[in-house]
Formats: sequence, C-alpha cells, structure tokens
Amino acid sequence: MNILAIDSTTDRLVVCAEIDGAFFQKKSGEDVKRHNGLIVPYVDDVLAQAGAKIAEIDVFAAVCGPGSFTGIRVGVATAKAFALALGKPVVAVDALALVGYGKKGDFITAIDARNDNFYAAMFCGDCTNTVWEKSVTKTELLSYNVSVTYQTTPVNGRDLIALAKYRAEKGLFESNLSPVYLKKSQAERMKDGE
Repeated sequence: MNILAIDSTTDRLVVCAEIDGAFFQKKSGEDVKRHNGLIVPYVDDVLAQAGAKIAEIDVFAAVCGPGSFTGIRVGVATAKAFALALGKPVVAVDALALVGYGKKGDFITAIDARNDNFYAAMFCGDCTNTVWEKSVTKTELLSYNVSVTYQTTPVNGRDLIALAKYRAEKGLFESNLSPVYLKKSQAERMKDGE
C-alpha cells in the first residue's frame, strides 16, 4: 500500500510517504508558518524522492487535529483534494493518538493549547483505544493519576505513516474528512464574549 500523509497541525509542516515499502519525508524548519504555500511543493518533493507520481498513491492521510486551527484546515483540505481528484480513499489521524504512538498501558497525551490549557486524550492499552479527548486546564491534566506524554514537534513521520496504515488496513476511511477542534477558535470566543 502506497500512502502519503500530511501533518500541518503544528508550527512544523511534515509531509511523508511510504511507497513500495520505502519511507520518504520532508519537514519544514522551525517557526515556518507558511504551510499553505509549502504543502504542495513538499508533496512534490516527497514524490520526487520516491521517483513516484501522485497517481501511484493508494491512500491519503491527514492529521485532523487538534492543533493549530488554520494549520489543520490546510492539511485536511490538501489531503481531501488529492483523494477526491484521484478517486482514492483518505484516512484521518488524531494528533493526540500520534503523540502516544508506541506507548502501552493507561496514559494521557497532551498538546499545549496555550494560556494554561491543553488538548488532551486518555488512552487504555495503546493509542488506538481512546477513553476521552477534550480541552483541559493544566491543573485538571495533572489531577489524573496516569503518566502524561506531551507533544514535541515536529511529529515523527514514521509514526504518522504507521497510524495512517493501521487505519487504512482496518478500513477506517473517511467519507468526509473534517478538522477536529476541541474548543472554539480565539475569534469565535471573542465573538461570543468569552
């Protein structure tokens, strides 16, 4: 299975692929927040590394959040566009599951949502068994009696491919790939007077 995956939920853009069993990847530098202008050239670069054409991709994947509100939309829209244009399936990868990839037992993963808030998820067994996923304060996050793994950037492309492949092999395709937001955007909060 040839798979191409995108993570644009953090400050660092990651585009990676597994083609004919080989892994290829392109990551942006630190604090490069031009995902919308870089994403298609990065896809082209990864395909060029592989010596492949976009039509050879069997499955597209995108990290759908939580994370940067704008970044999520850029990655989701790009993966969705490729999948629709080529008539290929698409899978969603949860950013919090990606943070916990490879961990076993009961654990929490967390992504800094700024202002003493975190996007967090609790897992039982491994990163494919979500108990809950929500926005929490740091105090609430630390009140749980399980280990917490925090997101580091950029994500590990090999882990992203592995989770995307897992979802594809299970047939967990998305008919309408959509962003995952665990709280309102700053603009929505301001509009609502929060």
